[in-house]
Amino acid sequence: MQQQDVLITGGAGFIGSRVVRELSNTSANITAVDTCFTGNQTLIPETVRFEQIDIRDEAFNDLISDINPDAIIHLAALHYIPYCNEYPEEAFEVNVMGTRNLLSAARELSTLETMIFASSAAVYPPREEPNSETSDTGPTDIYGQTKLIGEDLMELFAAQTDTTTAVGRLFNVYGPNETNEHLIPAILQQVRAGKREIDLGNLTPKRDFIHVSDATTALMTLLEHADDGYNTYNIGTGNEYSVREVVEKTSNALGEEITIRQDDERVRESDRPHLQADISRMRSTFGWEPRVEFVEGLSELLQQDDEVLVT
Repeated sequence: MQQQDVLITGGAGFIGSRVVRELSNTSANITAVDTCFTGNQTLIPETVRFEQIDIRDEAFNDLISDINPDAIIHLAALHYIPYCNEYPEEAFEVNVMGTRNLLSAARELSTLETMIFASSAAVYPPREEPNSETSDTGPTDIYGQTKLIGEDLMELFAAQTDTTTAVGRLFNVYGPNETNEHLIPAILQQVRAGKREIDLGNLTPKRDFIHVSDATTALMTLLEHADDGYNTYNIGTGNEYSVREVVEKTSNALGEEITIRQDDERVRESDRPHLQADISRMRSTFGWEPRVEFVEGLSELLQQDDEVLVT
């Protein structure tokens, strides 16, 4: 990768911090931005410039102007769906108005070549077959709606500025340092505490789980090789597992039997039955492939402490 000035929003978060660490091994000059609402500054290498700023603030606009980056990776968002549903106004303010503020400042840049936007599989409606980038969108929750609006803003930005703009629709990312109470952290937390009968909510929904290292390589591939114009790409594995199957895989990784007790307080009122990626566009365009097998990824997590780790 040629030397670039790269700005990463959400850089202290679960995925963002991994991207920051991987990019820090290149010649890129990196600035990471995060409010640390869910992010953790200790995940940022000391060699990387870090600014604790909200993307909605005027100070953020000043920072962008000062850095004048060649590339921006926009990961900052509220993305825990139950939180977004409980606080829809805040989710809209951060995910939509924050993105709008970033793009407003980015329009004034003289050197910007590439914009990468982390969107979500939540932009798709419930369907049984894998989702391709040409599939109809139809979010069923506040988070997905904010991400779809973000995609529209990115497409408009690309058309108005002629900036290479790539959208990565991330499916269910898991791995070290996850900061939200998603399924796999909920399972691992209980297993690490010694439980072999664990409490979970909905048991039948199937999801496409991708390791954070694979999601990171996908985003870095887009940063380095994205096609000109505006394009969207699914970032997943093409495989889906139900909650019960995830527990079975965890049992296999642990080498011990785990049973499930359904906890009514954890059950979501609505939870789509399937969410699977068609990743043929990433494969055919860039030759990108996910590399971490699911049980292997779970095994590595089980071997780690229940603390924030840099791996």
